[in-house]
Amino acid sequence: MRLDRIEREESVLVDVINCVNQPDLNDTSIMCQTIDVSELGMQVSSELDLPVNTRLGRRLDTETSLYRLESEVRWAREDGQFCVGLLLDKESPDFISWTKMFQLDF
Repeated sequence: MRLDRIEREESVLVDVINCVNQPDLNDTSIMCQTIDVSELGMQVSSELDLPVNTRLGRRLDTETSLYRLESEVRWAREDGQFCVGLLLDKESPDFISWTKMFQLDF
């Protein structure tokens, strides 16, 4: 299993599934920008602060596939914009398909 991070800047719309610290965010959508992606997570930036432990859902459309993934905010920092690290939920509908993109073909 490879845990390489791939720099990838792409706009994504994320849905807030559950935010205990800011319940007003629940059931809202937020535009984010990916910074990098990996087999188990991704780093995104947004203009809105997303607290640690917030549950998010998103659809990622690529040229060849659609990925429905859920994740949890594991860390957050502010560098002019808010950046968060997301850990993908292994129970997401398309988690297995997502991880296959990062595996080496032998």
